[in-house]
Amino acid sequence: MSETNEIDAGGTAPEILDPQLFRESMSRVVSAVHVVTTGGPAGEAGITATSVCSVTDSPPTVLICINRHSRANEVLKANGSFCLNTLPAGAKALADAFAGRGDMVPADRFALAHWTRLVTGAPVLEDAVAAFDCRIADIREIGTHTVCYGTVLAARSGPAGAATLLYADREYADFRG
Repeated sequence: MSETNEIDAGGTAPEILDPQLFRESMSRVVSAVHVVTTGGPAGEAGITATSVCSVTDSPPTVLICINRHSRANEVLKANGSFCLNTLPAGAKALADAFAGRGDMVPADRFALAHWTRLVTGAPVLEDAVAAFDCRIADIREIGTHTVCYGTVLAARSGPAGAATLLYADREYADFRG
């Protein structure tokens, strides 16, 4: 039986959804896995993210969500830029490393892959399915997270039909369209 947050017998709905029920329900949503990187005067940092999306194509804009307590959050804001790297299938170890799983120090995470740079100086994963190099256009603080809107200054696409790493039900899976 699944949990719900339904209207009670008196016809009223709860004011706020229980955060645990929200997290559990969101875990069922299939998402591409990305590594968001930044590089510049404040240093390099990166995180694994699934909360990202396209906003508009005029001007080309994406948004990413980062936990406010993440060290990468402050570095990204200070640098004023980021690169959204969509991970290829089989990149679970890279996703786990940038998610902070294991005992690897943040600086060593970048040694797990090959990187290049485009316009902003943020690390761009060479074998990314897609990469979007962005300058921060706006930042909103909402609850536990920072929402960063990035104007895309440069983009790279991997080979057409490349398999992508996905995340759902708290597990990784490879997808080829």
